[in-house]
Amino acid sequence: MPNDWIDPPEDEAPWGYDFEGDEIYLGDSIVEIDGEYIPLEKSETWIKNNGYKVNTEE
Repeated sequence: MPNDWIDPPEDEAPWGYDFEGDEIYLGDSIVEIDGEYIPLEKSETWIKNNGYKVNTEE
């Protein structure tokens, strides 16, 4: 293994990006819904923006 692969210089690089474009780092608590990564702290916001009410009485 080449020496430059042992300790890559971008250890703190983000793992991905959430639905608002904010960075997600390794170890963050997230869920994936419809191919989008949603941090648990923002899940309520995502549901309000993308969800819809369902009549469960029918």
